[in-house]
Amino acid sequence: MDDRSSRRPISEIEAELVAREKSPEAVADVFDEFVRSADSGGRARTSWSVTRKWYAVNGDVERQHTTGTFVRSPKAHGSLPTLVVYVDSRARMVDFQANREIYRARMEQVGLRFEDVEFRVSKWAKGAVSRPVTHDAPPALPELSSEESSWVDNMTSDLPEKLKSSVSRAMRVTMQAEKRRNS
Repeated sequence: MDDRSSRRPISEIEAELVAREKSPEAVADVFDEFVRSADSGGRARTSWSVTRKWYAVNGDVERQHTTGTFVRSPKAHGSLPTLVVYVDSRARMVDFQANREIYRARMEQVGLRFEDVEFRVSKWAKGAVSRPVTHDAPPALPELSSEESSWVDNMTSDLPEKLKSSVSRAMRVTMQAEKRRNS
């Protein structure tokens, strides 16, 4: 009768085995706890945790073209660090640089404050060609009935000419999309 839980552990290793058998913990839970402790308190402790949050708050294009992140120490005592994001092409660097305040605000929403966000082309991606983002063409929208078209025309008839066409087009596309969803 070799029941390890009923007898006194002989060694430290055996004690650890008994403890694991009594309360097994999934590897994912251990890993999640490690990640939470690595970036708790709103401080950017590791580039890895910053990269995780960068991927979490941004879209597919940013995730596809980001090759890494780096947190540069503050230049002056009491100021915030700078987030440096490495991308795979110069074109993406220029695109992302135009929206750097948006990215800074997104990072602040998840608890990481930065003085600035800079973008650089990764030295590992020099000469790399930006991969085009391909989207499948959406299926054609169903046509509106004459009653639906008349209703849109009636609803937009009092609008100024500058707005009438764009509002009318938006209403038609919305109704067509709704029609496709309901069919």
